[in-house]
Amino acid sequence: MKIKKRIGFCASILLLLSILLVPSVFAEKPSKTELQTKVEACSSLQTLEIKKSSIGLPTTGASITTAEFTQQNGEEFCQVKGEIHPVDHSAPNINFQVNLPSEWNQKVLQMGGGGFNGSVVSGLGKNGYDPKTVQAPLERGFVTFGSDSGHVSTGWDASFAMNDEALANFAGDQLKKTHDVAMELIKTYYKEKPNQVYFSGGSEGGREALVAIQRWPQDYDGAVVFYPVYNWIAKAVQDNRNMQILYKNNGEGWISPDDNTLINETVLAACDTLDGAKDGIISNLNDCEYKKSDILSDLSKAGLTKAQIEVINTFDSPMEFSFTLANKFSSIAGYSQFQGADVGIAAFSQYGPTPAPFDFSQLGSMSQFSDQVLRYMVTKNPNLDTFTFDPNEWKQEIKKASKLLEASSPNLSAFKALGGKLILIHGSADQIVTPYGTVEYWETLQDRFRDKLDQFAKFYIVPGYGHGYGAFTMSSDLLGALDSWVVNGIEPTNLITADQNMKRTRPLCEFPYWPEYDGSGDINDASNYSCAR
Repeated sequence: MKIKKRIGFCASILLLLSILLVPSVFAEKPSKTELQTKVEACSSLQTLEIKKSSIGLPTTGASITTAEFTQQNGEEFCQVKGEIHPVDHSAPNINFQVNLPSEWNQKVLQMGGGGFNGSVVSGLGKNGYDPKTVQAPLERGFVTFGSDSGHVSTGWDASFAMNDEALANFAGDQLKKTHDVAMELIKTYYKEKPNQVYFSGGSEGGREALVAIQRWPQDYDGAVVFYPVYNWIAKAVQDNRNMQILYKNNGEGWISPDDNTLINETVLAACDTLDGAKDGIISNLNDCEYKKSDILSDLSKAGLTKAQIEVINTFDSPMEFSFTLANKFSSIAGYSQFQGADVGIAAFSQYGPTPAPFDFSQLGSMSQFSDQVLRYMVTKNPNLDTFTFDPNEWKQEIKKASKLLEASSPNLSAFKALGGKLILIHGSADQIVTPYGTVEYWETLQDRFRDKLDQFAKFYIVPGYGHGYGAFTMSSDLLGALDSWVVNGIEPTNLITADQNMKRTRPLCEFPYWPEYDGSGDINDASNYSCAR
């Protein structure tokens, strides 16, 4: 009996070892790795159909074209691309991209475009920061997304605007449609809603940011707005006026690249040191304004003709309308070449005065912009001769387009009441969008909110900063400042900005203050400057 028991015991041991050591039908299937789970979760979004009822403005729904799990620069995210389908089947789709990070901070950033848009904003780019020192929003854990605004195009081509739905999408509707689709993707992927949603953009993207918080304040907790073209139609008419004066009488007042350099150098020589530091940056804009007559005198002595002086004076002057545009605006401020903006980059074509008929591809970007806006967004006449355009002959069309496209409403009451926060930035040397136009918008906000404006909005003019670049190409973590203000109630104070092109910093001074050198210490160190007015 003992022998049988021992044999039985040994057999049991052998059976147990075989189960443990030898694969068999009794063994459990290996569990999925964490990476496989992420890949499958991302891929599953490919079959998602977003119903039109989930989108706050009329569409025929949205579909996903690709959903790919991506590992890039040490970051993991689900990259989703898709299309929002129009009601008018002759209108283009809105193409979009949403990036869903594996390590989500439960915050979302919608990013604006530029120019006439026409290509998808990937959400992977910079956000007013130096990538060498500040993490990109996606790397910080933000869901990021953007769109092509509802059409595909390149360069200065506004012909898409002949379709009413495409134009309405560009004007602003695409922002709400894309936002709502992104929220559906977030809810499906993470199984929860975000805690904060922000918008950030510059130029056309700045206009989009203002449109977003003006029209859909319930959708956004805050916005960072760089040099916005909020006065879209007024700018187009102003740029057309300037183009006509530039090429009047076969271009007798045309400004050559050498002439433009002379203007910029004369302005800098007159105004550079007014802030106490000789650093290639004009900060004391008020005192520089008083130097204008001296600058003009020096330019005349240097050989600029009467016709050329008329041109640069016209660019500097406001455009006055004989009628009222949207939100009671009746003018747009002039450009700031007399305060350091290199206006010639955008206005004075290198090709010189071109005989009619004009090839707009050879003219400056301001001329191309205004020509396309007036043809396709205002008059809806592709054959319009914009060199003879008279705004008084198109009053109703201008007013209608202004109401559709301009983000000039000071009514941010709902945004403020919901706890929204706004950071507004413009460079003093912006050569494409006049900073004084943004000053005019800020003044309408001041008139409306008085001493309560500071509770939810901050405005900074950055000396030497142009349209994304310039003598001082700023980099500052404004998204971080906005987030701290919204989440923790920490009001932005004593902010610092760094120059991406060289090792120097300056304080970000709230308008109308500007950074003045204290008179001692390193002129490249912000700690040696005070905000003056």
